[in-house]
Amino acid sequence: MSQFDDLFKSVAGGSGRRGGGLGGLIGSLAGGRRGGGMAAMLPMLAPVVGTMLAGGGLQKVLSGLRENGMGDKADSWVGKGENEPIDPQELRRAVGDDTIRDAASRAGVSEDEAASGLAALLPQVVDRVTPNGEVPDDAEVDRAAQELKGLRR
Repeated sequence: MSQFDDLFKSVAGGSGRRGGGLGGLIGSLAGGRRGGGMAAMLPMLAPVVGTMLAGGGLQKVLSGLRENGMGDKADSWVGKGENEPIDPQELRRAVGDDTIRDAASRAGVSEDEAASGLAALLPQVVDRVTPNGEVPDDAEVDRAAQELKGLRR
């Protein structure tokens, strides 16, 4: 069983298909709310996160955090402890406005909503793809990214 199987089960509802949405991950991030708001937006952003992390993107995200004085946040997401939160404006600085604009366009939400959703989702996804406190090789990250990119609302 791959280190990413639990992520895929929680994200894809156990089957690799849309089925249960983002399951436990969404429920915990959205406080169990159903319907609109953050709970509805996070499944739309999961494929966007997959795109962000693919092709060396995980390293770029982590580097962007470090270059903008948020290395402690990056380290907490990768490490085995608790994830430090990031606010949407910090995330914008780390990944750039073009990334946020692209995420908003792909998810069909405003840029502010995309930044907020990514700020909630990205730390959790990075944490799940780095379960041993280390960034896996690009092939493993790409496999996780492909699973996330395959999710649809």
